[in-house]
Amino acid sequence: MRRLIVPVLVFSCVGMSTAAWSSAQQPPGFEASSTAKPQNHAVNPAGQAAAAFKKRLDDYLKLRGAITAKIPDVSETHDPNKISAREKALGEAIAVARKATKPGDLFGDITPYMTQIVAKDWAARSAVDRKAIFKELPAGVQVSINRPYPTTLPLLTVPSNLLVNLPTLPDDLEYRIVDRHLLLRDRDANLVLDILYNVLPRL
Repeated sequence: MRRLIVPVLVFSCVGMSTAAWSSAQQPPGFEASSTAKPQNHAVNPAGQAAAAFKKRLDDYLKLRGAITAKIPDVSETHDPNKISAREKALGEAIAVARKATKPGDLFGDITPYMTQIVAKDWAARSAVDRKAIFKELPAGVQVSINRPYPTTLPLLTVPSNLLVNLPTLPDDLEYRIVDRHLLLRDRDANLVLDILYNVLPRL
């Protein structure tokens, strides 16, 4: 008697599973209609965007890994000059390898979902909370992709109740807020990888 072999599909995730994140973050217009007829293999736009975002991050990390392997590690030294020199060398090498990159290349089609998450969080904040987000940074700070995060500025942390709703990033990457912009930053290279400009409304 022949046995049927049923293939099992495993979906990759960004933080939580792609399906879970996309379901939780679907904007108006993507809700399932109670009268709609069920369809097989329905496309979930938010899920596709989340999966594509993860793929772009994975591709970046592969590039970063190849570059990092060529730069001597200084993890066992406490010499700030050596640590700073390696950070600068890594950042410059990554920037050269990504010289054709434009704003939005990493965020890509997940941008409208990210923007909506930020807007929803902003609407739920009090005026005091909104001012607190900006009080540590001077207004009008200029940032650019493939450039170091300004060392003269504090690393403003994304509020935890906003961060928990954004796609989780690999350990080497992080979100930062500068002025009204949401940044994607490489920790070790201190390099701005992508920017969503003006996602935070003005006070």
